[in-house]
Amino acid sequence: MPELDGLLMLGILLAAGVLGGWLARLARLPTLTGYLAAGVGMQLLAKGGAVDHQALDVLRQPVNDLAIALALFILGGQFHFKGRSNGPSQMGLLLKVSAFDAVITFSIVTVLLLLVLDSFSGAILLGILAIAVAPATTLEVLHEYQAKGAATRTIKQLTALSNVWAIFLFELALLLLIAIHGGDSNLMAPVWDVVGSLVYGLVAGHALILMQERVGHDNYAVPLLSVILLTIGICEITNVPHMLAFLATGAVVVNRSNLFPRITAAMDVYAQPAIVLFFVLSGSHLNFGTLQANWLAVGLYVLGRTIGKTMGVHVGLYGIKASPPAGRSDKPPIGLALLCQAGAAIALAGYVSNVDPELGQQLLAIVLGGVIIFELVGPILVKRVAVMAGEVSLANLLSHTADREGRRGWRAALGATFARHTVGRLGSLDEVIVEHFMRPDTTALRRSANMDKTLRFANRSPFNHFPVINKKNQLVGVIRLADLNQIAYDKRTAALLTAEDIATLGPNDAALPATSTLPEALEFFKSFDGNTAAVILSVAKPVFLGMGERREGFHLARPQQTFFGCVGPQP
Repeated sequence: MPELDGLLMLGILLAAGVLGGWLARLARLPTLTGYLAAGVGMQLLAKGGAVDHQALDVLRQPVNDLAIALALFILGGQFHFKGRSNGPSQMGLLLKVSAFDAVITFSIVTVLLLLVLDSFSGAILLGILAIAVAPATTLEVLHEYQAKGAATRTIKQLTALSNVWAIFLFELALLLLIAIHGGDSNLMAPVWDVVGSLVYGLVAGHALILMQERVGHDNYAVPLLSVILLTIGICEITNVPHMLAFLATGAVVVNRSNLFPRITAAMDVYAQPAIVLFFVLSGSHLNFGTLQANWLAVGLYVLGRTIGKTMGVHVGLYGIKASPPAGRSDKPPIGLALLCQAGAAIALAGYVSNVDPELGQQLLAIVLGGVIIFELVGPILVKRVAVMAGEVSLANLLSHTADREGRRGWRAALGATFARHTVGRLGSLDEVIVEHFMRPDTTALRRSANMDKTLRFANRSPFNHFPVINKKNQLVGVIRLADLNQIAYDKRTAALLTAEDIATLGPNDAALPATSTLPEALEFFKSFDGNTAAVILSVAKPVFLGMGERREGFHLARPQQTFFGCVGPQP
C-alpha cells in the first residue's frame, strides 16, 4: 500500500490507543494495557500490509524519547531536598534500598542466565539490564489511579534510582566488553556519559527556570518542550545518554524554584497524547516469536528479575529477618511495583550491537521477550501494590467516577425527551412528580450483604449512592461511596460488617417519595450532597422503586423557565 502521511499515521495510532484503552477499562485493567494491545493490533495490520511498518519505525524513536523524557522529568522532581520527606535520613534509606535492589537483582539474574548462555559477558549485561525500570509505564499507572502517599512516592524514587544504577553499571560493563574485544577502550568514556548527562541536566534545569520566569505564568508548555527537545538533540550530537539529564532537570526545577507543581499540572494536556503514542508504538514492537524462540532464557530472566526486585527492596526496607508484608498497608511489597520494563532496557541492549553484533542481537531478543511479559503484567502489579498500600481511593478503583454518575445512556436520553413533552402537556411544575423522571430499578443491596458483595455491586452501579433493602424490598439505608472508601482497606473490620452496617444515610436522609413534585425534589437536592437519591413508594411504606437524579430534575425545570416563565429568570 502507499506510504501513509505522518499526520494520518499519528491519528490512526491515537485512535487505536483510545479504543484499546476503552476496552481495557471495561476489563478493569490499567488503560495502558489497552494501549499495548492496540499496538499489537497495529503490528498485525503492518504484517498484513494494511499499515506501513516503516512509518511506525520512523515515529518510534522521537516519540519514545519525548515520552521517556517527560516521565524522567517528573521522577527527578521527586527528589525535593527542601522537604522533610526527602531529608538526609530519607535519602540515605532510599540509596540503601536501591543498592540492595540493584545488587540482588543483578546477582540472581546473572547466575540464572549463566546456566543457559555461553557468554559470560552476556549474562553480566543482562543482570545489569534487569535493574532498569520503565519510568513511563510506572508513572502512567500511578497517575491513572491517582495514587498518593508514602509508598507511591517511594516507588517513583526507586524507579529513578534504578535507572541511575543501570546506566552507570552498564557504561562500566560496556567499557570492559570493548577491552575484551580488543577495542580502543577509553576510561573517560563512561565517566563523560554520566557526568556529561548530569551537567546537561543541570544546565537544562536552570534554563527552564529562566525561560519560565521570562515567559510568565500563562504558559507552562512551550518552555519545557523547548528545553526537552534541545537537550535530546544536544545529547545525541555529543553522543551522551539523555536519561540522567532529565532526572537532573526535574531535580533542579523542584529544588531551585516553585514552578515544578505548575509545570507538571500543565503537562497533562500535551503529555497524554505522547504517552498514548509511546505505548501503542511499544506494543507494535513486541514480537511474540522472539518470546517463543528464546523461551528458556526469557523465562529465567523474568523469574530472576521478579525474585531479585521483590527480595532486594524487601531486604532494603525491612531487613533480612522481617516476615513478608502479607498484604499489610504499612508494609506493601514495593518490589512488585518495579517490574515494568520497556524503552530504557531496549535502548541499552541496542548499544551492545555496536561492539558485538551477535551478542547484541541475542541480548536484545531476551530483553524483548522479557518486555512482553513485564509490560503486560507489570502495570497490573503496580496498581495492586498502590491499592495494598491504601493509596488509591475506592472511587478510582471502581469503573465509575463522580463525572460518570451523570452520564446518560440512550434510554435515559429518550426518557428525558419524553418527560419534557409530558411537562409541556401538563403545563405546571407542580404536576410533574418524581415518578415521571426517576430511573425504575429494583436492583439494590440486601441488608445482609458482606463487603465483597457490596464492592461488586458498587463496581457495577452507575451511581455513587447504593440503596440497601430488606426482604420486603423496603429501603433501610443508603451507602455512600465515601463510606466504602473509609473501610474497604481495613480487612479485619470489613469482614465483620454488612451492607446495613455501612449505610450511613437513612431513608429520611437520602430518599424521595415517588409522589413528590418537581419543586419538592429540587428543594430536597439543595440540602442533599449527592447527585442521586433513592425513590420510595411513600414515607409510611418505603418500598424501593428506583433512583432519581439531580440533573434530570434541573433539566425538566429548565424548559419550564422558557415556556411558562414561572420559575426564576430566563436563561
